[in-house]
Order: sequence, then C-alpha cells, then structure tokens
Amino acid sequence: MDSTTIFVKTSKAMSELAHRTGALPQKLRPVLIVIDGKTELAELLRHYSAMPDFKEHLTWMLQNGFIQPLGVPLAAGKAGATIGVEMQQTLKSPAGPISTALIDLAHELLGAQADSVVKRLQDTEETREALTHTLERCHKLIRLSIDESKAEQFLSLGTKLLASTSLTFL
Repeated sequence: MDSTTIFVKTSKAMSELAHRTGALPQKLRPVLIVIDGKTELAELLRHYSAMPDFKEHLTWMLQNGFIQPLGVPLAAGKAGATIGVEMQQTLKSPAGPISTALIDLAHELLGAQADSVVKRLQDTEETREALTHTLERCHKLIRLSIDESKAEQFLSLGTKLLASTSLTFL
C-alpha cells in the first residue's frame, strides 16, 4: 500500500454498515467507519496509530472487498495491476469497473440518497465521454436536490477518478 493511497468504502461496506450482515467482524467496524474517501493512508496511520492492528485491519478489508483505493476498480485492485482479457471484456459491458468506482464514490458521499445518481451511472455507456457527461449531470442533480458541497466533492473526486485511470475505454 502506497502512503498516498486514499481508500473508499465499497457498496459491500455500505451495506454492511447499514444492515450489519455479519460479514465484517465487529472489531473491524470502527476501522471501516473512519474510511472517508478523502484521507491518505499515511494520515490515517498517523491519526489512528493507537488503534491496535489498524494497518492489518485495512489490509483485511481491502482483500475482502470492503474498501478499495480511490480510482481503482474493485476487480483490478484484487487481481493486481495488470489488466487482462477478462477486464477488457468487463469494460465493454454497462456498469463496468469505471462506473462501478463512480457508483462506489456516490454511495460513499451520498449514502442513502445515492439512488438517483447510481441509476444514471448504471445507465451510462462505458466511454470516457459518456461518463464525463453523466458525471456533470449528476453534479447538477446532487447540487439541486441533495447538497452543494457534496455535489462539488462528487464532481472533483469523480473527475480525478476518470483522469487518473490508465484504462483505455473501449
């Protein structure tokens, strides 16, 4: 793990926090709660150094799909840095890994209010142009119906996510 990595909760984590399904050990719950999608790993480690086994808990949650690095699709993060034929096929389908990362971002920032944004992202073609357009539309929707500061965060982080991806859209 790179010290500048920023972790976000996945939809699996959001579900666990909302419904307490038991998929996450109780002792890891406080660690998951502090993952905010904004703070770099080095700062988290410095701030929560008193929490026993904090780094090991982060590693476990990463390996078990509760958190992922911001801008890295879940499948790529678990499989490694290389992108094979399977990942390229996934990119061709609607709601592929790039939009999945945007959906996870929406869940992270908006919580229970993410449904309309998620629906738009799921319906978007997996191209940079289409996702950029949808990101802007979602920004307007969030700004008008939810919260202006969350709208700005979503646009900023979503734009960074799209810009930081080295994946070629098919």
